[in-house]
Amino acid sequence: MAVVEQASKPSTVPQRRERTPLGDAIQQLLKNKLAVGSIIFITGLILSAILAGFLNGYFLQGFQAELDRTSQPAYAKQTLQDNNARPGEKSENPNLQGFVYWLGADNLGRDLWSRTLYGTRVSIAVALVAGTVSLIIGIAYGLISGYMGGRVDDLMMRVVDFLYGMPLLIVVILMQVYFKSLQRRGDESGLVNFILDIDKSMGGMFFIFVVLGALSWLSMARIARGQTLSIKQKEFVEAARATGVKPPRIIFRQILPNILGPCIVQETLQIPGYILTEAFLSFIGLGVNAPTPSWGIMINEAFQGLRSSPHALVPPAVALTLTVLAFNFLGDGLRDAFDPRLRRT
Repeated sequence: MAVVEQASKPSTVPQRRERTPLGDAIQQLLKNKLAVGSIIFITGLILSAILAGFLNGYFLQGFQAELDRTSQPAYAKQTLQDNNARPGEKSENPNLQGFVYWLGADNLGRDLWSRTLYGTRVSIAVALVAGTVSLIIGIAYGLISGYMGGRVDDLMMRVVDFLYGMPLLIVVILMQVYFKSLQRRGDESGLVNFILDIDKSMGGMFFIFVVLGALSWLSMARIARGQTLSIKQKEFVEAARATGVKPPRIIFRQILPNILGPCIVQETLQIPGYILTEAFLSFIGLGVNAPTPSWGIMINEAFQGLRSSPHALVPPAVALTLTVLAFNFLGDGLRDAFDPRLRRT
């Protein structure tokens, strides 16, 4: 009788939650302090890019932050009285009485804090757009190549190998030179003129997106192909094929979800390269169109007046460095978290 009563008592042993690979990866990512700090920094960077119209120096100090067609604050209204203003100095412009240059001014009297803030929009836009285009094109190309196999796979990968053999940076520069020549001529019509108008309205960013999107998917295609070749030999894919499931359904329902994680991690590691490429193109005059603020343009302008105003180099250089490091640390953290072989016990 005592045995029966003891067995009927409810168990007080706490039940452990079932562990999942995604949960383990998130837990591992949260243990990486550099990755968590990078997530916070990148989130703040995105918010500052979105809210740049409310965080620039003019708005914060009660001035009207007018925006022209290039989405640049109207610091062109300032006079040469504010040239080379040092950090913390007040404006000598009668129209901006009481305005303080928190980070100083450049050689044209423009507020470096506002220009750095608006330059964030260019870098974040390049990172998101180029990364998304590379991910979509690369995964689609690699999926088809890896799943089809045979001669189709050989032909598609020979195209990738041929493009890989080209000096990509030189190709990017030549493409930008061609696009800039179209803008200077201005005698085009029809579709070309329409595209030029789009690029002009975006401050020269449209052609940057086209160039990076056209050439940044090669590494992603190789990774997606390798992952597809590995997954398509698994038992669940063979079972789906044996039951008569059509190839498109196998690709999108069985293979794609299993290769998406590693591809996203790899794409995160490539984002710093996109940001640096845009900054380099803007530095040599082949990036966004002036006066659109860009960290590359700001570094170039500060470099030309380095002796007279060295402080102008600090804000864009620090912002560019921290952004690239943050994406690198985030990519390393994601790779360590989602790769079981690299997880720390």
